[in-house]
Amino acid sequence: MSAILPRWIFCFKLRLLFLLAVLSIFFQASVAYELETPYSITLEGPDALAEGQRLFAEGNFDRAAIYFWRAVLLQEQNADAYSVEDAFTGFIQSYSVQDRTADGFVYIAKESLHRGQKEMAETYLQQALAIDSNNEGALELQRKLKGGGREKVDNSRRKKRENKFQPNYGTPEADRPLDGKTPEELYEYGSTLFSRRNYEHCADVFELSCKRSNYQLGASCSNAVYCRHMIMDWGFNGTDFDGDLSRLITITKMETESYRQGDLDSFSWKRAASVHPHMMLGYPLDPMLKRYTAESVAFLDETMARVSDDGSIKALPEDLPFDHTESLAEYVAEASEPGFRLKVGFVGSGFNSKAVLYLSQDIFRFYDRTKIEMHIFSVGPADSEQFIKVGMRGVDWRERVKGYVDHFHDVQDIKMDHIALARYVNKLGIHILVEWDGYARQGERAQGLMALRPSPIQVLHQEFIGTSGAKYVDYLFSDEIASPPHLSHLYTEKIIYLPNHFFSKGHAVQKEVKDPTYEYLPAEFPYKIGTGSPEENRCMASGIKKPTFVFCNFNKFLKNNPETVRSWIRILREVPGSILCLLENPTSGVNYLRRFVHEASGEPSTFVDPTTKAEIQNFDPKDGDSLNERIHFLKWERNPFDHQQRNQDFCHVMLDSFPYNGHTVAQDALYGGVPIVTRSDGDDMSSRVTTSANLVLGLEGLNAYGGTTDYENIAISLGTNQTKYQELRKRLIGTALQRNPMHPYWDAPRYAKNLQQGFILAYDKFLSGQPPDHITVLESNEAARGTYDGTLDANSPDNDIGAEL
Repeated sequence: MSAILPRWIFCFKLRLLFLLAVLSIFFQASVAYELETPYSITLEGPDALAEGQRLFAEGNFDRAAIYFWRAVLLQEQNADAYSVEDAFTGFIQSYSVQDRTADGFVYIAKESLHRGQKEMAETYLQQALAIDSNNEGALELQRKLKGGGREKVDNSRRKKRENKFQPNYGTPEADRPLDGKTPEELYEYGSTLFSRRNYEHCADVFELSCKRSNYQLGASCSNAVYCRHMIMDWGFNGTDFDGDLSRLITITKMETESYRQGDLDSFSWKRAASVHPHMMLGYPLDPMLKRYTAESVAFLDETMARVSDDGSIKALPEDLPFDHTESLAEYVAEASEPGFRLKVGFVGSGFNSKAVLYLSQDIFRFYDRTKIEMHIFSVGPADSEQFIKVGMRGVDWRERVKGYVDHFHDVQDIKMDHIALARYVNKLGIHILVEWDGYARQGERAQGLMALRPSPIQVLHQEFIGTSGAKYVDYLFSDEIASPPHLSHLYTEKIIYLPNHFFSKGHAVQKEVKDPTYEYLPAEFPYKIGTGSPEENRCMASGIKKPTFVFCNFNKFLKNNPETVRSWIRILREVPGSILCLLENPTSGVNYLRRFVHEASGEPSTFVDPTTKAEIQNFDPKDGDSLNERIHFLKWERNPFDHQQRNQDFCHVMLDSFPYNGHTVAQDALYGGVPIVTRSDGDDMSSRVTTSANLVLGLEGLNAYGGTTDYENIAISLGTNQTKYQELRKRLIGTALQRNPMHPYWDAPRYAKNLQQGFILAYDKFLSGQPPDHITVLESNEAARGTYDGTLDANSPDNDIGAEL
């Protein structure tokens, strides 16, 4: 483990030494904690340091931090064995490698406050906020410190310490910490638990809030469902799942009837719906309900951005939102000038190591600089140096994109001031503004910006796969398979239909992404990324026989539901010797999935008590236990390139989720030579991404238009027919390796041409005075010709970007 850290960390050495002197006084092994903490570990300092180093090397960074911090606490007692820098460096690195350096300093600040050192807590809190001004833990602690904090440690003040949900250990309230709490207080606590990814506990707290409100607090009632869905807690044999869906339907329909006015073209909302639009993507519900929830959030998005801390709403300046029709003549005159370039701006919080930049960075590499002036408005932070160095192995997508575009605007400082941000974008004369967050990053995105209409044309692209529900978003990029024209009523936007596939992906042109291979490299033990076949690597499971076939699904658990898992059960039964390889995401969901498989595989039974002769209800699991022995889990891989490459190593066929397909996950699988079986009977855009992909790739036979039975039968036929499977795999790998020209599906420069043509057509329509309407992008002869090596060489990331395509 490297000991190199940014210089600013060591400026805290003196403060840290003082903190240690204080902490050592209060360090007590008798403090009770439910989870593994520095206080529940029994290792001495040197052993704790060694264990932290071992866990760090294994990539178990969260646990490593705990052991390093224990070593920090015990350093004074082991001054001859190691230095404080050794332990403190490991602790901070454990957070920095995850791009969570601010969380590490928040941890230290909380430790300081817990010991009564308010000044020390404020010092580390400020460091956390300097790194990430929007860190939830830091802001929560800042509010607490402003409210008082504790400067002394004495029993009288300890008893009076205000803590709504975690009373002092040993007090009567500690046994019943939620007694007497209002629904609103419980909602607040549930939100905190959710931000900590404690989905089991937050589900219980939200449910309690819902019940105490007599089911009137819709946000708690719907969030309880979402937290359960995150970990696949569907009740016995999935029986609670239907009830949860019924709850969401009831809430959404009731709120639509109560708060929505108007028709599909002209509508208004009195308040936002309780169910969040991003949560709705994973539920098998009527897509119109999903449109309604998006509408409600979009309609009030800008107003909510003006709510002040005291609950009042600031007045909106009279000149906002901008009215671009008044300046139409000026726009027309500007466009007729020689050398005119269309100013396109992308705004989002994901211009760092997020999936959207992984997939779409090459848009900025290959756009035509004679036609487009490209701007980026980044409202999110850069990745930490340590994360880039260790987690990304030196690859910095943000810096790479900065070198591609004409202008990169870091606007974090005005992200929360949407009025100032709108004026800034408008002053730059941006013609088309592209929203790159949608509702995927609530709390991080530039809330309210698009509603102020800083640009004449506003577009939604890629990150949120569904309608924005906003009347101020003119267009959404899709294709005619993902968004069939007869389903246009599900969208508030007009659709720009792209050829080939609407979803951008740069796998074939990014040098860090390994090309798939027809043959597998010899397996290595222990496993090494890029070696072995799926049957040899066995989903990293030990002690099992070599499987005949490996199915996989590396989506988050929230994308699955009982119907999908029942299909997987049948597939495993019908393909003898096969296994299912899943991603452990989150870990707390593993036991719930195993419980469901156990229950869904069995059936109710009865037996007669020989003594009482009474008939007793029982449950026979049938083959549930043996099926669970064929389901295995991989740990999350933080490096995106290693994560992608594991598809070839661990998977023969991906079983897609429905109605929320794999998106980034699917592109990774396909470029790993892993065919995807997907259901094609849904109407949601998010459920049709893979259907569209398979058509472009020439793999339509993997599309289950007949629903669940068709989905199962296709998967079974691949698992039991090696000839058929190998033919499909070779065909898929052939598309990834195709050059001169590239295959349309993987051709990133071709995608950039078609995307910019969509921009140009939309803006031309605006200049002509026409309202937005559906646009079909027809490929030019140049785009349809495809991309050859010369274009890739001329636009290599290692070269100066600027060649014409």
